Amino acid sequence: MSSRQAVVTPAEVIKLTRPTDGFLCPLSANTYGIEFLNFVISDYDSKKTIFEVGRDNPAPQDMSLDFSYGGEDMYRKIRYDFSEDVLRLPLIQTSLQFAVGDNEVHDFRMIERHYFQNKLVKSFDFEFGFCIPSSVNTWDAVYSLPALSESLIEDMIEKPFETQSDSFYFVEDKLIMHNKAAYRYLREDGAQAKKSYEDKFSHKGSKASKLAKDGAKGAKEETYLDDDEPADAKPGAKATRRSAKGTKAEWSKESDYY
Repeated sequence: MSSRQAVVTPAEVIKLTRPTDGFLCPLSANTYGIEFLNFVISDYDSKKTIFEVGRDNPAPQDMSLDFSYGGEDMYRKIRYDFSEDVLRLPLIQTSLQFAVGDNEVHDFRMIERHYFQNKLVKSFDFEFGFCIPSSVNTWDAVYSLPALSESLIEDMIEKPFETQSDSFYFVEDKLIMHNKAAYRYLREDGAQAKKSYEDKFSHKGSKASKLAKDGAKGAKEETYLDDDEPADAKPGAKATRRSAKGTKAEWSKESDYY
């Protein structure tokens, strides 16, 4: 997408039913100096860390760049290897730590669209709100995942990287960042007492655990499984936010956005 093209809005990406062919904004659109510092994925119930990557942590072996994109864009699409257990968890929590540049950030919002074989499966809509200049913030979220049939899970395992997502980040309804991901799900060895990810992250606890329990509402979500019509949004998705000083804000009331 050329930087001279029209601004992309949340209303436009919410209408997407398949992954985009490219990126809907250039890297230069991030004029707020927003930088991701650390990202953790955990099982909400057990609090076991499934994945972690950060500026101070080397990239794990189960994460790689997608070299089908050239230049700087190769850093905007990541390939992940996850345990098949992720497909069966009812709740996953994430914690994203990010820094903000010299300017205020108003109405910071993230929309995630998840697909399998180019069909929309799940959509999430989170609003972080205001970020003070030169601050470090933590965005904690709990994802209520759709119950997948065993046949669909088997399909996802057998078709690596055909499960994909687009993550769109907005400030005041203007797209400033667009990242992509593709996922491969690996079978667990039922004979082993520990899961594969427990050996990698057994010494770490999720940074989202405490705030996830606080119960702040606000993630808007839709599930798409059997047809093109949106299923009812499942209640219970939560999100909380912290500033560098540790203050916490409650999200607006959860509701459907279609």
